[in-house]
Amino acid sequence: MHKSLQQEQQLLQLKAEALRLKLLTNQLRRQQEQSGPDVLELASKLPRAGLLWRLANMPRKLRNKLLLGGALLAVIYLRF
Repeated sequence: MHKSLQQEQQLLQLKAEALRLKLLTNQLRRQQEQSGPDVLELASKLPRAGLLWRLANMPRKLRNKLLLGGALLAVIYLRF
């Protein structure tokens, strides 16, 4: 019976640790949501090389429209 109690105690400790980690991740997630997305972090997630290559090979009129639209969206995003 003694071994069974030790196993049960270990199981409870593991469950408590899992719950503690879950609460910690939820707390960190809430803090990130409150602080808002980091622009540099979002930019680092973009597939830069492929996107830049496709943009460079587009027709000039379309490329300029996309660049202007992206710049306007960035200005609007940073203002609010």
